[in-house]
Amino acid sequence: MDNQKFKILSIGTDASTLDKDSRIARRVIDYGDLVDKYTIITPAEKEAKVDLSEKVTVFGVVGKNKIFKLFKVYVKAGKILQNEKYNIITVQDQYYLGFVAWLLSKKFKIGLEIQNHGFEKFSGIRKLIAKFIFPRASAVRTVSKRLKNRLIQEFGVKEEKITIVPVFFKPEEFLDTRCPIGHQVSKNSSDKFVFLTVGRLVPVKNIAMQIGAMAEILKARKDVELWIVGEGGLENNLKNLAKELNIEINIKFLGWQNDIASIYKRADVFLLTSHSEGWPVSIMEAAGYGLPVIMTDVGSAGELIINGKNGMVVPVNDGEALEAAMKKLMDDEGMRMYLGKNARKSVLGMPTKEETLRMHKKSFAKARI
Repeated sequence: MDNQKFKILSIGTDASTLDKDSRIARRVIDYGDLVDKYTIITPAEKEAKVDLSEKVTVFGVVGKNKIFKLFKVYVKAGKILQNEKYNIITVQDQYYLGFVAWLLSKKFKIGLEIQNHGFEKFSGIRKLIAKFIFPRASAVRTVSKRLKNRLIQEFGVKEEKITIVPVFFKPEEFLDTRCPIGHQVSKNSSDKFVFLTVGRLVPVKNIAMQIGAMAEILKARKDVELWIVGEGGLENNLKNLAKELNIEINIKFLGWQNDIASIYKRADVFLLTSHSEGWPVSIMEAAGYGLPVIMTDVGSAGELIINGKNGMVVPVNDGEALEAAMKKLMDDEGMRMYLGKNARKSVLGMPTKEETLRMHKKSFAKARI
């Protein structure tokens, strides 16, 4: 596969790509090494052009509302494609930006790769757009077998168009490799038992279910806390729920944290209770620190986290099952150690950077017309 034949225009969703020091910027520089040219357009707070490497350039475009931003992305991409020949357009969004990318791919007769990381906010016109553009893509890149099966069954995407590329996990970014496998911090016997969750405080994360389970657990024992790391529109609602249940002293809202490592190391069990996920990074981080994981049957459940082997998987929106799993791990230190040790082994055995990049190139090859 001659990388000189791959010139890719990417429509992104993350303005932090404009920051040369960001994690996503470092990742797209690696993508650039696979191809002849990699150009990114992303909605941003201000107009910008940043050269991340000799092959990778990022443009930030501004609009006063979502419609204007979509229009500006379309215009900017159109100008780039008029001035220079590209082989592929790839897009990180399967909804509005995905439709813009499809229009551009038709107008300029180039291949279209749609990236699928899950189905958050999947209703109304978003659902109609996704059902329209997925079967029309030249290639679809997704993060799990679960999502691949859904793309085939619900959207009619041909299996040969789909490439599974799990989210790349760079252990050295998260792990203190000096720590042994298993629970990595000696906790004082006087410390409270800590459940930890990390993520946006939005409806899809269903953190209210965790608070409800905590209310039941706290009826029997008081040496338990739930630490919630993250921010979002539901923060006040969740705080009010904890107050209504008279457990606010045991529910700690920590906001966003720069030193997330120290928090993972002080927790006993990690919780993820989402209604839907792609391939959650927080699960990889928690597993990397040797934390036992309880998660709903979404995202990487069944692939990375196997119930009873390296974590506990409960049905979506089943508060009683969550409560039972939490109680089991509180009472069984041996099970916590066993699951945490195996979770860490599993995440350290994920595809390497080189293997992940080869999967990306395989999808690019499928997309090229």
